[in-house]
Amino acid sequence: MKRLGSRLVGSVLSRFRFSRFRTLVIGVTGLALVVAACVAQAPAYPQPGTPTQENTEAYQYPAVRDGTGDFVYNQLWYFSFMDDGGDSDPGNYLAGVAAYGLANPENLLGQAGVSTSFGMIMRDPAEGESFNVFSPQVDPAVPGNFSASTSFQPGPGPELQNPFGTIEVISPDEYQIAGSVTDGTRTITWDLNYSRGLGPGWMPWQKWPMPPTLGVVPAWITYHMQMPNAVVNGTFTVDDGTGPDVHTLSDAKGYHDDFSSEFVFSIIEWDWLDYKQSNLSVHMLHPHAPEYSCEIFDPVDPCLPGNLRVFYDGTEYNFYRGEVDITYNALAHDPTFGVDYPTEETITAEDSDGNVLTLDWTLLRQLPVAYDVPDPFDDTVTYEIIAEFSGSFHEARSNTTVPISGTGWADWSGVIQPTA
Repeated sequence: MKRLGSRLVGSVLSRFRFSRFRTLVIGVTGLALVVAACVAQAPAYPQPGTPTQENTEAYQYPAVRDGTGDFVYNQLWYFSFMDDGGDSDPGNYLAGVAAYGLANPENLLGQAGVSTSFGMIMRDPAEGESFNVFSPQVDPAVPGNFSASTSFQPGPGPELQNPFGTIEVISPDEYQIAGSVTDGTRTITWDLNYSRGLGPGWMPWQKWPMPPTLGVVPAWITYHMQMPNAVVNGTFTVDDGTGPDVHTLSDAKGYHDDFSSEFVFSIIEWDWLDYKQSNLSVHMLHPHAPEYSCEIFDPVDPCLPGNLRVFYDGTEYNFYRGEVDITYNALAHDPTFGVDYPTEETITAEDSDGNVLTLDWTLLRQLPVAYDVPDPFDDTVTYEIIAEFSGSFHEARSNTTVPISGTGWADWSGVIQPTA
């Protein structure tokens, strides 16, 4: 899952002056107190939920609208791929992203909502520049700027559509996505088929409590990997101003996730990864900041989630915060944003049954994506990373140790620091 959500929520919140934030806090404090009193204490860690098309991929706002944090409601549909093109050198791999986003669909508090799309290309510098492109932000309340199904089941026409792209559900195991985004002289265009590969989807966070917006408005997120292991075919066309470069994908490694939330996405900083090989996959969403409470007015109750899943031999193995350890073996300094980000990591996970993951990754290529979030929230940057992975997974029940070796995605996000 990436930080397009930060851009969406940030673009909505940036239209508020801070004085209006204070007015909002005064207005919602009483409501927040009532809601907080009704919220049961969360479990020690989020258990995987049971995903359906209706409670994950579908347009969630009509079902969750409750008059509290609706003004920061946002939803993202994210697709990525990595293509080796038959080349054994990971340095030559092509990686890309296409995404569709929404925020504040009812223009609440007199603020315009946002409907947008996003594209990103990461490639060998010898092949051209790596970059990302956001579409213009349009008002989702205007007819034609946003429509989405509340079931996300196959049917006539696309299940999601905005002026910059579509998602068509052929079946819950197969999607066709298309779109095009332009910013200045740069354009990214896609027409891709995603079909399910190894294993089922994964919903590690189901309406999980998040840090309250402005300290008082209850916040939550549902996060779902619809196709963590997808097979991708189609075309991904990139124009950096020198002419279109058409990339034809044939059985590329793909990934698709989605989230819906009522919270300011940039508050959370995390480690994330997407790795797969023919017999095994590893996916992780493990925030490293901030520490916070599930109980709005209880600073002691820990709530920061952390989830990792290994899928092997038809079985899903879930690991939680306390069972997962991340070590940053090497860091690089980014003078543009004043941030030190990892270039080498070791991730270990062990559960009570004796299943053990040991995973190392080393950065091959990275692309920072910065988010200008309005006060009082911190600006953040996410490092989109292509990495070389190695390690092993030991399955206790069969006493089998599976070697891990290959290329995958990693993410790391942090707060932008003042620079000279």
